[in-house]
Amino acid sequence: MRRLTYILFSIILLVFGFSCINNKTNVNQLVGNEGNALKGTGVVGTYEGKLPCADCTTISTVLSLDNNKNYLMRYMYVGKSEEVFEHKGKWQLDNDILSLENIDYNFRISNNQLQQLDLSGKEIKGDLAEKYVLLKIK
Repeated sequence: MRRLTYILFSIILLVFGFSCINNKTNVNQLVGNEGNALKGTGVVGTYEGKLPCADCTTISTVLSLDNNKNYLMRYMYVGKSEEVFEHKGKWQLDNDILSLENIDYNFRISNNQLQQLDLSGKEIKGDLAEKYVLLKIK
């Protein structure tokens, strides 16, 4: 009888011991992987470029994306005005398409650059197509 009590007590201790295992590290790894996936895309950073302009020389543009999914876009119409315009908001990533809150057009993400898409979300074609690019500077 004493032996049976000892075996039952051992089984209860094992079950209790396994139920107390801390799975918090697994949860932290999952949450960490989500952040790493975002960083892995290389989208977070600062981009710069001189976009084409119909009634000015170029649109000098700087776009900063942070880890908290906030963006800051500053641009100036070179040859037309010295005024610097600014947009702030949240950014969102869907596959390789970057969307900016309060901005009508999106960008396609590729090797350390953002390619501006037209208003319908399609790639810009034509002679000036390669000029609709912001290069990652940091």
